[in-house]
Amino acid sequence: MIRFHTLGPTGSCHEHALKQYLAFQGVDAADIVLCDDLVAAAARAVEEGGSYLLQCSAHLNVHQVTERYLGRLHVVDTFILPTQEMALVKCRDVAVPQTLGVPEPALGYVNEADWRKITFETTKPVVEEGLLAGRYEAGVAYTRSARDHPETLEVMRVIGEVVTTWIVYGPTPRYRGKLMGNNYPELHSG
Repeated sequence: MIRFHTLGPTGSCHEHALKQYLAFQGVDAADIVLCDDLVAAAARAVEEGGSYLLQCSAHLNVHQVTERYLGRLHVVDTFILPTQEMALVKCRDVAVPQTLGVPEPALGYVNEADWRKITFETTKPVVEEGLLAGRYEAGVAYTRSARDHPETLEVMRVIGEVVTTWIVYGPTPRYRGKLMGNNYPELHSG
């Protein structure tokens, strides 16, 4: 069975994107390993020898995966897919939140100056857990976080889905010296 490593926990955009990609590729069954550190997951994929890794191109450590595992873990595919719907979510009992939990790659969706303290987390599901545990008063999470916990959380502002690219790394290089991509007809119109 094919093994893929990607950023978790369950419910993350990485897991969602990987499941969409596998369905698109017609892969019915895969061993999906969710991690909290993509660089460490890349090391495990290399050690295992036949494993793959999925990483969002907006992730902070894309360069580290590419550079540290040069010649051992290869970019084998890319695709375009939106994230899950995101929002700035706050604890319902806090009128004006001062503390924020956010995955560092999502920091650009908020104004840093609006927050007294910012706590970086690995993914939006971890931010949701932090909000529910009271570690901070607001966070960049999924819109569904407020829907799933309406007694505790509410949406301050919908960020929405963000169209982004995803990088698939694998054990065997696909690149053979010529550009690989999809035809983009709009370049030739008008």
